Amino acid sequence: METLVIMKDQQAVTSSLKVAETFGKRHKNVIQSIENLTAENSALQNMFKLGTYLSKQNKTLPMYYMNRDGFTLLVVGFIFKRQ
Repeated sequence: METLVIMKDQQAVTSSLKVAETFGKRHKNVIQSIENLTAENSALQNMFKLGTYLSKQNKTLPMYYMNRDGFTLLVVGFIFKRQ
């Protein structure tokens, strides 16, 4: 597993891809969780920035970068859904 935190635009962030890998989730489900969070509260949109990545099939696909607050909010949601 690669490092969870990376530097982007002089800020410590992580990506939806790394979150999916770390927490054993499907990436499309992580994307959906992020989109649900930001749809419910537009003030959260500054915690998540849309980006893209190149898949193994050479397709450009969406992903999100998130700051510490966005990561915390997202992961807490994963924990509470287990209970």
